[in-house]
Amino acid sequence: MLQYEGVDKVTSTWFALYIALLSGDTIVTEANPRRCNEEIQATRMTSSVQGNTKEERIARILDATLDVFSEFSFDDATTGEIARRARVSKRDIYAYFPNKQALLMGIVIREMQRQDGNFRETIVRSQNLGGLRGKLESIGLAVVADVLSPTMGVVRRLVVSESISQPFLGDLFFEGGVAQRCKLIADVLVSHKSNRPVHKDSNPAHAARRYFSMIAYFPSTMTEMGLRDEWSEQAIQSHVMGETDDFLNAHPAFT
Repeated sequence: MLQYEGVDKVTSTWFALYIALLSGDTIVTEANPRRCNEEIQATRMTSSVQGNTKEERIARILDATLDVFSEFSFDDATTGEIARRARVSKRDIYAYFPNKQALLMGIVIREMQRQDGNFRETIVRSQNLGGLRGKLESIGLAVVADVLSPTMGVVRRLVVSESISQPFLGDLFFEGGVAQRCKLIADVLVSHKSNRPVHKDSNPAHAARRYFSMIAYFPSTMTEMGLRDEWSEQAIQSHVMGETDDFLNAHPAFT
């Protein structure tokens, strides 16, 4: 598990709360274990009456959080508005998430998990394509889809703006996102490394970072400038095929 320095006590406690809530464990905090457990139990009883499971309530809260954060900045977003859209009380929210930082971390982790799962599925499917070119093009399309995703666009905006005051958030997003994608691409390149004499560009990890950068740079830049709609399906296909050609020509060590 990744470890981060500079995480405040409240956020550290939230990590434990979040994991415990998702696993169904009893919640205990150093600050006030009785109050925390009472609020959790009250929330669970309310969930039972309303026919909502804990997981469904957490999902609604996170969906509403993402919705509100997509319309407002982190500072302007309120837990009251999140509660209204999630159809829960503010007390319900605080039973699961002690502050807005915890809500932010919740949507960052959830969306990263979703994207990571999608990307890993792409890697698995690409294994049936045989040649490296086909595999890289399939992976490149997944990278562009991730970059152009409106949901991930909101998450990236929030991470960039809040990483100034919460550096660990940027570390988490990079290590669990870009770095993880590059590692998976490197694993694909390893299986296609040529037995020819060592080439200067034969390091799979370095090559994977270059390929990811080549694929992601223009879509990412244009999206930040509000030009996401310029990326039609045809434009995406053309971009990925062209960058894959350039990459393979520049890295003959991989075939």
